[in-house]
Amino acid sequence: MKIYRRSLILFLMLLLALSAGCATRQVADQKDAAPAAPQTGVQASTVPEPSPAKGAAAPAPQQAVPVSPDKAVRPAPPEILPPPAPAVNRNAVGCVLPLSGRFAEAGSRALDAVLLAADSLREGSKLPWKIVVADSGDTVEQTREAVRYLADEANVIAMVAIAGSAEAIEAAQEAQKRKTPLILITSREGVTQAGEYVFQHFLTPSQQVEALSSYAVNRLNVAIFSILYPQDDYGEEMIRLFQASLKEVGGKVDKAIPYDKTQTDFTEQIKKLAGNRFGATGKVFATATEARDKKTLEFEALFIPDSALRVKMIASELAFYDIKGMRLLGTSLWHTPDLIRKGADYLEGAIFADCFLVNGMLPETNDFVDIYYSAYTREPDSMEALAYDTMSIALKILDNEAVKTREEFIFSLLTVSGYRGATGSITFRGSRVAQKDAFILKIFKGKIEQVK
Repeated sequence: MKIYRRSLILFLMLLLALSAGCATRQVADQKDAAPAAPQTGVQASTVPEPSPAKGAAAPAPQQAVPVSPDKAVRPAPPEILPPPAPAVNRNAVGCVLPLSGRFAEAGSRALDAVLLAADSLREGSKLPWKIVVADSGDTVEQTREAVRYLADEANVIAMVAIAGSAEAIEAAQEAQKRKTPLILITSREGVTQAGEYVFQHFLTPSQQVEALSSYAVNRLNVAIFSILYPQDDYGEEMIRLFQASLKEVGGKVDKAIPYDKTQTDFTEQIKKLAGNRFGATGKVFATATEARDKKTLEFEALFIPDSALRVKMIASELAFYDIKGMRLLGTSLWHTPDLIRKGADYLEGAIFADCFLVNGMLPETNDFVDIYYSAYTREPDSMEALAYDTMSIALKILDNEAVKTREEFIFSLLTVSGYRGATGSITFRGSRVAQKDAFILKIFKGKIEQVK
């Protein structure tokens, strides 16, 4: 009997244990079936719905409202951010030069001047700056690519570039687009209009004619001028600038006569210039008596904005027709070694403007010529002097450790005032076009000398 009771008790206990296990499994299944809490980073909590008041009708079950797929709320796609731009190398200055193509020799000589500037300033510099050079060739496409490479890949803080007229415009636009300071050594007027990142260091055509007209009127006492000019963009620009400048200083233009830029015989133009100095047969009055019987020239100076070769041809024809008694005036295009070679007698006393002369008056000019000749055993020209001065200014700005960005470089460049270089005084203050004092040069006894 005792054994029977014990068996019954054990059986009941086993039955209760099985019943408790089934209940636990059901609760666990219900928990597994419940929706997971949203993973929002904020702890989720369940708020029970309020029960209806006594006597109130039970609310009708809500029916699901179908949502159009077009109006369904979709999660916004993740924002794709561009990779961060590489940091600017504040110790690197870019240099764009034509090291191949038609102008390779000039580009190579300019590079010599740039490296000489770096070597001259390196000893006193506190910072390890470097110069990165890119070849601009002789096309606008190569110029554009050179600027892009220096701005985006070399990440230079600023650039110096020597460029022709078309290439200068392209370089300016590309530098402005990439927000990289660019100092252009070019004669092209208006390149700085591309934007606030573009500067120009050159004795521009307008600066040349301003200096030339002022010297002719105020120092040579010339009041009436005539102009012989080539019918090309340069000639048209120079005549416009010269006429405007003369109005400012009180001069007057008597005649402005064009010629074809390929022309080699200027008889017709000289006839128009001389006017009554020619007889009916088209010959000049050769004797003193005949000359006295006719009026003298109606102008005192003749402005010829053209190359040295063309100017020498015109001067020799003027001498052939005995057209004398006026001063010849010109631009920096005259300033080549060919000017005073064979045939320079016809140019005696002629005046022109430039920004450099090997035997100039300034001590800074002479110092540059000495160190350049010592390094390369040849004399520099004006383009090399401009390259030397431009790179010197850029590197002196970088000696200020506070200049760390391209915008800070621009600000510092705009504060440059009265910098004394091989090409004279240089000022950028208030303008992105360098303000320069022109060298007034004169042909005297077959040589070129500086008179102002």
